[in-house]
Amino acid sequence: MKNIHKSILVAALGLISLTTAAQKDTTLTRQVMLEREYTPTLQDASKINSLPSIYEPTIAKRDARFVSQPPQISLANNLLGSVASGDIKTDIEYSKKRGYLIFGGGTNANLDGAFGYRLVNSGNDRLDISATHNSMNGDVKFADQGYVFDEVKAKYADTKVKLKYEHAFEPSVLSFYGSYFNTAYNYYGNSFWSLSAAETFPYDIKSKQNVDVVSFGAGLKSTDTNGGLLKYKGNVSYDYFKSKYGLQKSDKAPGGGIINLDADIYTEFGSDKVVGVKGLIMNQSFNSPTEHLKDAYHSFTNVTGTPYIRFEGVSWTAELGLNASALFDSDNAIFLSPNIIANVHVDETSTLYGEITGGVNNNTFLDILQENRYTSPMARVEYSKTVYDAKIGFKSGVVPGFEFDIFGGYKHTKKDHLFIARPMFEWGNMSVPVYANISTGHIGGLLKTNLIPYTTLSAKAIAYFYNVKYTKPFVYDRENPIMDTYPTEQKAWGLPTFTAELNADVKPMDQLTMSATFLFAGGRKAYLEDITPTNRVSSVSMNDITELNLRGEYQINDWVSVNARLNNILYGKYELVKGYTLQGFNILGGVSLKF
Repeated sequence: MKNIHKSILVAALGLISLTTAAQKDTTLTRQVMLEREYTPTLQDASKINSLPSIYEPTIAKRDARFVSQPPQISLANNLLGSVASGDIKTDIEYSKKRGYLIFGGGTNANLDGAFGYRLVNSGNDRLDISATHNSMNGDVKFADQGYVFDEVKAKYADTKVKLKYEHAFEPSVLSFYGSYFNTAYNYYGNSFWSLSAAETFPYDIKSKQNVDVVSFGAGLKSTDTNGGLLKYKGNVSYDYFKSKYGLQKSDKAPGGGIINLDADIYTEFGSDKVVGVKGLIMNQSFNSPTEHLKDAYHSFTNVTGTPYIRFEGVSWTAELGLNASALFDSDNAIFLSPNIIANVHVDETSTLYGEITGGVNNNTFLDILQENRYTSPMARVEYSKTVYDAKIGFKSGVVPGFEFDIFGGYKHTKKDHLFIARPMFEWGNMSVPVYANISTGHIGGLLKTNLIPYTTLSAKAIAYFYNVKYTKPFVYDRENPIMDTYPTEQKAWGLPTFTAELNADVKPMDQLTMSATFLFAGGRKAYLEDITPTNRVSSVSMNDITELNLRGEYQINDWVSVNARLNNILYGKYELVKGYTLQGFNILGGVSLKF
C-alpha cells in the first residue's frame, strides 16, 4: 500500500507541475511512450467498429503479435490488435447530435453495445459520458481433437464506463477523466489431457477470472492559438487493478497500481526547426505478492527522457533524438536507444521514409491483459528493451486512384517474451512467458485502389523471419527457479512467418455500404505438453488463420442505421494462443442510433 500512496502523491505533484507550467506559458506536449509510426501488420486489419485499449495512455502496438481474445463477435471486435471495451464513436458531430446508442446481438450469445452522450457542450466546457459492453457465451470446438474434451463452453464479457470533462481557458485546455473497467473470462483452453484419464481430470474450466480496473487522470495542453514561446501537452493517470484468482482460488490474486506521467516540451527554433524534450515516468507496484515465488511481483519504475530536434525542408523532414532510460527493478539499469525519423518527398505523390527507434517495453499488468489475458499469475511479465527498430519504405500514388507501399525492417529486442501453454495448479491451460533476445526482420507491401467504381480495394502481405536466443528472467525466486524451465527448441513461439489481408469496401448507393475482409497468418509454431501416459513434449504447427468476414450497413436516415455481419464464413478453426480456439461461423445483427 505504501507504493500506491507514493504513486498517488507523484500523480498529484505531476498535475500541479503541469498547471504551473501552463501559468508560466511553458510547454508540455504529451507523446505516448516514445511515439513512433506503426508498422503495418495483421493487427490493423479491422476497419469497422474497432475498440481502443482499456486504459490511458494508449499502448504502442507490438509488431507481429496477436491479442488473445476469447471468441467474440468478429475480428472487428475480437481483432488482432486491440483488446477490450473502450471509447468509440468519439467523432460524433455533437453540433448536430449529442449522443449515440449502438447495439448488436447474434449467435453464441454474442452481444455488442455502446452508449455515449455529451452532457455539457458549451464554448469552454465539455462533459461526456460513455459506456461499452461486449460479451459471448457459447460452445467452441477445439482445433486439436482426441483429448478429454473436444468441445467446451467459452465465456467472456467486458464492460467499461467513462466520464470525461474538458475546460478551455486561454492559453490551455485542462481535462479530467475517470473510468471503471471490468472483464471476466474462463480458462477454457485445451489442457491436452489424455482421453484415457478423463475420470481424473483435475482442472477448472468453468470458473471465471475477474479483473477490475479503476482509472483516473488529468491532462493539460496548450491551444492552437497559444502565442507563447513554448508549447505544452501533458498527461498524468493512475490505474488501480485487482484480479479475483491467482494460481489457485485460495491464493492472493495480483493487484496494484500503475502511474503514468508523460509530457513533451518544445519550441520553434527559426522557421524550420523545433527543439524539445519528451519525458515519461511509469511506476507499477503490487499489493498482492504471490505465495509461490518470493520476488515475483517486484515493483518497476521507468524514467525516460528524449531530447530531440526536428528539421523541415522544402521536400523533407527529419527528427533526431536519443532515448535515455533509468530502470528501477530487481536489477537497476541505464538504457540508451535511438529515436531517428526521416522522410523525403521524391515528388508530390511519392515518399521515401525511414526510422531507427528503440525504447523500453514496460509490459505492465494491463499491457499483458491486452496481449494475452490467459497469462499465468505466477509472476509479472518483465520489461524488455528494444535496442533498435529500423524500418525503411517507399510509398507512392503516382497513378491516380492507385497507391502502393513497399517496406522492410529489422528489430532487436532484449529479454522479450514468448508464450507457451502449461497447466498450472487448478487451471488446465495458462500461458507462461519464455524470455529471449529476439531479432525480427520483415518485408512486405501494400496496394490500394479505387479505380473500380464505388469500390475501394486493398491488399497487404508481410513475411517475417526470427532469430531467438533464450535468456533467463530476473523476476523470480532464485532459490526455487520454477520459471527457469524452457523448451529445448528455440523458436518464435506463436509468431507468424507470413501474414496477408484483403479488404473490399463497396458503396453502390449513398445509404448502403458493404465490406469484405480476409485475414491470413501462417507459419506459427507452438510448444505442446500433452498430459498423456508418456507426457509427450513437442513442437507443433498451429492452424493457419483464415478468416473471411462480410458486413453490410444501411443508413435509413441521418439518425438510424442497421447492420448485419457474417463472421468466419470459412469456418476457420484456429487459435491466437495455443489451446484457445476461437469461435467458428457466427452471425450478428445490430442497430446504430444518433440523437
